[in-house]
Amino acid sequence: MAMGQKKSSRRWVQVLIAVLVIVAGLLIIKSKYGKHHPVATTPETAHHGETEKMMGINSTPPEKLESFKSVTGVLNIQHWVTARGVNVYFVPVPTLPMVDIEIIFDAGAARNGDKGGLAYLTNTLLAEGTANMTADQVAESFDKVGAQFNAESQRDMALVHLRSLSERAQLGEAVNTLAAILSNPAFPLEGFKREQQNTLSALKQQEQKPQQVASKAFTSALYGKQPYANWVLGDEASIKALTPEDLRAFYQKYYTAKNATVAIVGDLSAEDADALAQKLTNNLPEGEKAQALPPVAGLTEKITKKIDFPSAQTTILVGQPGMIQNDPDYYALAVGNHILGGNGSVTRVFNTIRNQHGLAYSAYSYFLPMREKGPFVMGCQTRNDQADKALAMMQELLKEFVEKGPTEKELEQAKQNLLGGYALQFDSNASICHEIAALGFYNLPLNHFNEFKDAVSKLTVEDIKKAFEKRISPEKVVIVTVGGGDKQVTKPTAEGASEPEPMQRGPGGVQH
Repeated sequence: MAMGQKKSSRRWVQVLIAVLVIVAGLLIIKSKYGKHHPVATTPETAHHGETEKMMGINSTPPEKLESFKSVTGVLNIQHWVTARGVNVYFVPVPTLPMVDIEIIFDAGAARNGDKGGLAYLTNTLLAEGTANMTADQVAESFDKVGAQFNAESQRDMALVHLRSLSERAQLGEAVNTLAAILSNPAFPLEGFKREQQNTLSALKQQEQKPQQVASKAFTSALYGKQPYANWVLGDEASIKALTPEDLRAFYQKYYTAKNATVAIVGDLSAEDADALAQKLTNNLPEGEKAQALPPVAGLTEKITKKIDFPSAQTTILVGQPGMIQNDPDYYALAVGNHILGGNGSVTRVFNTIRNQHGLAYSAYSYFLPMREKGPFVMGCQTRNDQADKALAMMQELLKEFVEKGPTEKELEQAKQNLLGGYALQFDSNASICHEIAALGFYNLPLNHFNEFKDAVSKLTVEDIKKAFEKRISPEKVVIVTVGGGDKQVTKPTAEGASEPEPMQRGPGGVQH
């Protein structure tokens, strides 16, 4: 009996010790990480004031600013304008100890003027060092705190993106480094020469890819002298002619506070998000917003370009100017295109070109809305001896869709598909950050994402038919074919037949 009592006492002691260990562990976890997971999701609950003090910024709570606006729904978005004229968009996400920051400047290839590749090289050289840091030190500064940095130049915009842990030390180091390269880039000669050569090599590689050759020719024919005709990488002559002084002048003109849009998503309060936005932009030149781009003129006739290329396949692109981001017919055109050729393998274009006639591995269409009219494109790759047949079929499919529109069944299926998959556009902090940054850049309504369900649900077959009749003229298109050369050096593959990457990103994700 005494032995049993002794064993029982030992067991209770062991249980008590185990409980104490668990409790101690939970307390340690709570003290270290608990602050990243508040129960409420209001901005006041996440790190209130901590980032502000760390950044040395005296921030007025954004909700007290006259410019402050907010909306709830698909995304809980808060918006305000800093004292220096910077538009800030913030979505609090306290469920992960992460912060994503995206800063967009109206400084894309459309701003190059006659200096092709200028916007691209300027954006690329930002991370090549500051007055006090070399390129290696910049990279090391991000790496040592586990932060991820990338820069991207497109036709409408130039952007930088930072992802960091929300822990004070890591976030502070990452933001300070980003602020330094944004406000004081050195554009060093050595880095310039290296990236200049890398760009020339990239242009050479593009010349070997029929889809890139086709896209470049299509863009040139579509936009003529309008700034969207500027190829993002420029051309060999223009790249060789650029100097670091050109980059500095472009930076001073376009990388300014009033020409910037800041998006922040993550485990922060609105006050701390404002402190980050100010830290990143207060030392930028104040500047002005970039001037409006000239409108895109409609086509007056059919334009056909046939480019011989040594390949076993011919790349075909057909299209015309499409729509702008805040187009009143945005949803009708986007949903119609989803049926025509924008929904993978469940489209008229794919079903006819691939399934019924076996002419291509892939066939597609898309709208790419931009600040001015972005392109509407249909495309495929097919055997050289089938190119004429595939082209004729694509043109007939477009003509029929413009004249008759979709069927009721096609529209219902498209609605189910788009509404069911819409949430996937916001499946990560990074994707949310991109969506709200583009929302701000294109000056779309704050409730833009909330409108999607109702706008798509209400569309009728007649709405889509009218929108396509008004915007798309099948007899006035740009047609580019690349292929049919005597020396065939490429082979048809499923990978090679995939659609080219769009030339511009935008919010909403329904343009394809």
